[in-house]
Amino acid sequence: MNAATATRAPHLPFASLRTTVAAGGWTNGLLLLGPALGPLLAWASAPGRAFQLGLVLCAVCTVFWAMLAGARLVALFLGAWQLRTPRVRQHALACGAAALAMVVVVPALVLAATTSGSFAMAAAVLAAALALGLFWVSMPPWAMWPLLALGVGARWLPGWVDEALLRAALHPGAIALAAAGLLGACAACWAWMAARPRDPGTWSTPLSLTMARGGLDPSGLARQPYAETSLLTPDTPVGSALRRAPQEALAIALGPGFGRHSLRNVLVAQVPIVGVAAFWLLLGTGGGDRPHIGLAFAPLMVLSTAFAPVVRLQTLFWRPALGLHELALLPGLPGRPALSLAAQLGRQAIARALPALAVMAAFGLAVDAPRAYYHLLLWSSAACLFLLSGGTLLSLRSQAGRWACAARGLLLALLSVGGMRVALRGEPPAWLHTAWSAALLAGVVLQGVAQERLKALPHPWLHG
Repeated sequence: MNAATATRAPHLPFASLRTTVAAGGWTNGLLLLGPALGPLLAWASAPGRAFQLGLVLCAVCTVFWAMLAGARLVALFLGAWQLRTPRVRQHALACGAAALAMVVVVPALVLAATTSGSFAMAAAVLAAALALGLFWVSMPPWAMWPLLALGVGARWLPGWVDEALLRAALHPGAIALAAAGLLGACAACWAWMAARPRDPGTWSTPLSLTMARGGLDPSGLARQPYAETSLLTPDTPVGSALRRAPQEALAIALGPGFGRHSLRNVLVAQVPIVGVAAFWLLLGTGGGDRPHIGLAFAPLMVLSTAFAPVVRLQTLFWRPALGLHELALLPGLPGRPALSLAAQLGRQAIARALPALAVMAAFGLAVDAPRAYYHLLLWSSAACLFLLSGGTLLSLRSQAGRWACAARGLLLALLSVGGMRVALRGEPPAWLHTAWSAALLAGVVLQGVAQERLKALPHPWLHG
């Protein structure tokens, strides 16, 4: 390799695809859920509806992907635009094309081929979901209140308007037109953000710029090079007298995802859950004897709140250069690090899951969920959290175990959504509660085995 080849710019399509995949991060795995799990959910709960269920699940995952990856890409290109980086517009358009191919075209083709559905409908719905996620992180936060007011006011529209909107929602062309309108609104928000010379106020700062202050915004990195102030990444507040609080010192040393449970941290961790619940209420699917489609995904929302500390631990062991070995040398840490590490993970899971349970219970009250929904929500969430926490502690020292832990998380997501779908079809079968009871017991046993395994090691986070 000579200097000419070393400094050669990568081909634009491949560089854009690589940038888009990097922006998606862990949410790239969500893009596989809809096409892969939709037919299985339909077989378990509603045979003959594989395409509809797969499309709904794929659209929800696309909204999540667009909220995270879209926010990162928007912040990246806005920062590059403000720094007068050359060819910003071309790179932004190329990344947009890569996102359309990766998030809309490929899943729509797979879904249509595996379920004999309409490719045009799948592509239109996924494009609308992508545009909706982008708009959610691009609009100023104060716009949420008029949108909620419009959603509530839409319930008093005349019946013929509702029927016309329903017929339009079943036509791919109308959905594609709505997606184009949302993308136009996103473009207007991006132009407004790029034209402002200074950062706007809190209620005028979109989520994409708020996330950038702790991540991808070059100007934000210049102002706060070590900040972790993303709205979707709670900060780690440092208390006083850490010598007398070894547990708090360990939490701060572990980094993002841990730390004291301040009111801001608790509220910030629930922002995506509240946003999805508000989106479901605006969507208004359900009515009559049919339960709301969002009820089936409520356990998954609760389970997703525990992902931040789990991902942080997995990342530390996957990339020790982030400070794993230095963590073992810090003074003032607890005398029994294995039990302290397990306690930190459990405390974070409980502190994040309880508010999410409250949000999903409030959502159930808003849509008149049956009584079985609340029982199964609590039982399945507890079982999944114990299995996820115990499996994470048991697999930290093994690379194959870490991949198995990721597969276990996907399986738990499938089982929780499928179990809720079965329960909402009518009177829940007795075997469903028995299965979740057995899963909860297995999670408790797995947690105990993982703690004993960590205590038997010379040090819980040192290899060798």
